[in-house]
Amino acid sequence: MDEVVEGVPVRMVLPVPAILCESCRMCCRFTDPSRAPWAVRVGEIPGFPAGFSAPRPLRLDPCPDSPDIPLEACSGLDRPSHRCTFWGEHPADCRIYPLLLVYRENAFRLVLDSDCPFSSIGTEAFFREQAERFQEDEWKALSPREMALLEPFARAEDRPHDREVLCLPDLRNSPARPDW
Repeated sequence: MDEVVEGVPVRMVLPVPAILCESCRMCCRFTDPSRAPWAVRVGEIPGFPAGFSAPRPLRLDPCPDSPDIPLEACSGLDRPSHRCTFWGEHPADCRIYPLLLVYRENAFRLVLDSDCPFSSIGTEAFFREQAERFQEDEWKALSPREMALLEPFARAEDRPHDREVLCLPDLRNSPARPDW
C-alpha cells in the first residue's frame, strides 16, 4: 500500500530520473491538448476518481518559449525549473507516466508510451512491477462507477504503437463488489 506521512497517503509516482525529464522537456507540454492529463480535461465530473484528479484546477497555457512548435503547458508546471508545483499530489495519469491507462479490446490496460525516452531505459520487468503496484494500490480501490467514468478517457488515450505492460481487471461487473 501507499506510504502515509502525517496522516496523508503518499501516492505512487514512477521514479523517472529528473535529469531525463529536464533534458526531454516534453512531459507536461503538449502539441495535442487531447494528450494532456485527464485532470486538465475533465472539468467538474461528479465522482471522478480522486487519484486521477488534481488538488486544484488545471488548465493548459501557451508556451511562448517554443516559437517553432505551438505547445501548451500544464498550469501545474513551473516552467523555469520544469518541475510540478504539486509533486506527489498530481493525477495518476501523470504519476505513472510513461505508463498510460488505455481501454483496448474491451479491457483496461497499462501500456508503455514509446514517445518517452524513459520507456527505452527502464526494463520490461521494472515497468511490469510498477504496473502491478498501481493495480494493487490504486486500481483495485476504484469503485465500478469510477471505472466507468475513466473508460472514455482511456479509450481516447490508446495509440497502436504503445506496448502493453499489464491487463487490469475490470471490476465493474463483479458480483463481489457493490457499486458504491
